[in-house]
Amino acid sequence: MAAAKKVASAAKKTVARKTGQRAAKTAKTAGKKPSRTAPGTGGSGNGASPGGAKTLRVRMYRVGFGDFFLLTVRNGKDEKHILIDCGVHAVDLGSIGDAVEQMSADCGKHLSLVIMTHRHADHISGFAKCSDAFRQITVDRVWMPWFEDPGDKNAINIQTKLTALASQLSLQLAVRGPRDPFVAMAQNITGGMAASGGSSNQTALDVLQNGFANKPAHDYYKAGDLPNLPQALIDAGLSAQILGPPGDVKLIAQMTNTADQYLADAMQEDDEPAKTFSNAFQAESYPAHAFKFFADTKVKALIDSVRPDVLAARALAADKTLNNQSLVILFSFGGRNLLFAGDAQWGNWENFLYGGAFGTPGHTEMTKQATDILKNIDFYKVGHHGSRNATPKDAVAAMLRPGCACMCSTQIKAYNEVPREPLMQALSTQMKGKLARSDQVAVKKEGPNAEAGPLPQGVGFDAPTNELFIDYNF
Repeated sequence: MAAAKKVASAAKKTVARKTGQRAAKTAKTAGKKPSRTAPGTGGSGNGASPGGAKTLRVRMYRVGFGDFFLLTVRNGKDEKHILIDCGVHAVDLGSIGDAVEQMSADCGKHLSLVIMTHRHADHISGFAKCSDAFRQITVDRVWMPWFEDPGDKNAINIQTKLTALASQLSLQLAVRGPRDPFVAMAQNITGGMAASGGSSNQTALDVLQNGFANKPAHDYYKAGDLPNLPQALIDAGLSAQILGPPGDVKLIAQMTNTADQYLADAMQEDDEPAKTFSNAFQAESYPAHAFKFFADTKVKALIDSVRPDVLAARALAADKTLNNQSLVILFSFGGRNLLFAGDAQWGNWENFLYGGAFGTPGHTEMTKQATDILKNIDFYKVGHHGSRNATPKDAVAAMLRPGCACMCSTQIKAYNEVPREPLMQALSTQMKGKLARSDQVAVKKEGPNAEAGPLPQGVGFDAPTNELFIDYNF
């Protein structure tokens, strides 16, 4: 990232410069030297930015197992708003309607930018459930990962196959019950059925494409692309950099690297499907004459293709592939740097951290760019609700800026040990306790989760209404 030019003159109001690969305007406050707006030296704590005229707020809504964030840029009395995902799945607390209503009122039914990190139900279902409310909201631009580009035949093919696979798996796994985690994984890709009889995720995607009060411009990004910010956000001093997803579909398929995950036990693979059937139900347990009409190899193949553990493995792979499509975005404003990682898993992270497939020639160490970015971030939206497979150890260790804060939108008892306690502990330690969880605030039908502990006090977090959302103020 390029260093910002220092301006000593108090008479100059605005200086144009480049941050990374994105040209942006950064307003300067009078009487003080400007802070960096890209990763580097500069502000390290909370409070208003220099001069007090410009501030930033991240609002995290509690909806259950899902992501719903509102980023607000304040320039005096003027406010611009960015919505990052709006969805819930697996454990729905019934609060997303209230959250959308509050968000709509807070932004005056105008959003400068809507970002869909990826098409999982826990990130987009709110657009379907609250479609009437979104029809009243004007949006300047919409950002999506390149996999949603209607002009990209490869992207269309990938999404079509994933959705078809998930639909088949949902039906085949249905006997395991609606709360089975692998059923939930498959249904998270389709969103289940909408009131109209179609996929609720498709309904949400339709809203994102054509369901706002106006017809906003749409952009589809991969790592390294130059983002097109609305002019109002540029004028306010915001810049952005696209760090993921990679354009290489082989990296999208890279699901996990156990050595870089926060495991309670290095040998534990707690989301590995169980062996459900005993040997009596295995084809190889029977003599050859038992297969008079069908060869034993064919029967074995048929059995293996529908065994619950095999189906579960396929559901898990499809789920993780979609997570790896997540947009990963670095925002910079007034010397503060904010990293939103969606649900990025290993293939997405390794592209950002190592510049390609980890372990291959030239990709064995973290790149200077990744190191510079992570050591200077002031805020991290914890990936994948605090799952063990979404925030690598190397990334946490590189988050070195004093005063860096984390927010994790999560819900216990949705999936097996989510959020992952060793990860939560590592983040809390690295951030000196500045970690907020969405389940630390009440919603109408459910109080704060006692297991999450109290919301950290005196470090920038606030729950002004004592329910529904938590704010972090810069």
